[in-house]
Amino acid sequence: VSPASSAPNPPSQVMTRLVAGVLTAGGIIPFAALSRPGQQRLEHEQWLAPLRRALGRPSLNATEIQVTYGCVILSFVGAPHWGFALSGFLSSSMAATSARLTWGVIPSLLAWPCASCPSPLSLDALSAGLAAAFCVDGIFAACKLVPRGYLWLRAPPTIAAVLSLQSHHRLHVRQATGAEGTH
Repeated sequence: VSPASSAPNPPSQVMTRLVAGVLTAGGIIPFAALSRPGQQRLEHEQWLAPLRRALGRPSLNATEIQVTYGCVILSFVGAPHWGFALSGFLSSSMAATSARLTWGVIPSLLAWPCASCPSPLSLDALSAGLAAAFCVDGIFAACKLVPRGYLWLRAPPTIAAVLSLQSHHRLHVRQATGAEGTH
C-alpha cells in the first residue's frame, strides 16, 4: 500500500462550503440578537440578567457585549490569511506571503483598543475596521490570493456586523441628544 492510497480523502468542496456557510450564518446570530431591532424582538433582559450575575457585572449591557463580540470577530478576520500564507495557498511570491502574514495580525491590532473605547467611538471604530478588512480581502481576491467565493462568504457577516454595531451607535446618539424616544 502506497502512502498516497492510505491517506484519508479530503472533504469535498461542496461539503466544505456548506459547513463554512452554516458556521458563517451562526456567527451572524449574536450580531442580529444584540442589534437594537433584535433586542426589541427578544427578551434580552431575560438572558442578560443571568450573564450579569455570572460575571459579577450588574451594569453589563448589550452594547458592551456587542463591542466585545465585534472585537473578537475583527480579530478573527485576519486569521485566514495566516492559514493561506502558511499553507502556501496560491502563493506567488515572498512579497505576497509577507503581505498575508502582515495583514493577518492587523485586524487584531485594530480590535484591541476598541475593547477599551467608550461607545459610540468603539462602535464606529469596529464598523470601520470590519469594512476595511472586507476591502483588504477584496484586494487579496483581486490578486487571486484567497479561495474563489471567499468574498461571498465574508460579505453577509460583514454587512450584518456593521449594521448591528451602527444600530447601537444610533441609540447612543439619541441618548446623548435626549431624543431616545423619537424616531
